[in-house]
Amino acid sequence: EWLAGLIDGDGQFKTTKNNFSSLQIIMTINDKYTLYEIKHKYGGRIKEISGSKALKYKLFNRKGLIALVKDVNGLIRNPIRMLQLYKVCKNYNIGFLDLKPLTYNNGWFSGLIDSDGSIYIDDKLGQVIISVTQKNKLLLEPLQILYGCKIKITNHKEAFQYYIYRKDEILKLIDNYFQINPLKSYKSKKV
Repeated sequence: EWLAGLIDGDGQFKTTKNNFSSLQIIMTINDKYTLYEIKHKYGGRIKEISGSKALKYKLFNRKGLIALVKDVNGLIRNPIRMLQLYKVCKNYNIGFLDLKPLTYNNGWFSGLIDSDGSIYIDDKLGQVIISVTQKNKLLLEPLQILYGCKIKITNHKEAFQYYIYRKDEILKLIDNYFQINPLKSYKSKKV
């Protein structure tokens, strides 16, 4: 579940015209250990992206990619990633599974925060804020139902932002949700 959330935010499945499939995940250099955890389980390689403070994980070996696809099949929620995953499933003759419903203790939210989330203190308001920004509002609406708070439009990124700022909802996430589904990126230190 966590890996599906991470891929929905920072990943991309590719299938070429020659039926060669791969996955790539790009994260900041601070998340090196997160990418190495994925590499340890599925194989692949990690390279620094020149001129940036980011790393690219790339999985292209058939055995590792099939194992990963089987692990995230039915858990990917981003419509763009779902189409990409469908092509990989078709390429490897794997049945594409219907999306499983999102529940409160699903690790997908934790993976999405690790990829597209922020945890910070708003100095003006004196509040801790946990937010996730996405171009597709449909990805964020179930979060509002399960975890509370609001979704707003961000003008500077032409995207939607889900954010939690109420003390009781923040503490509920910290005391309950993150105990079961801990963050695996450098953001875990902020929690």
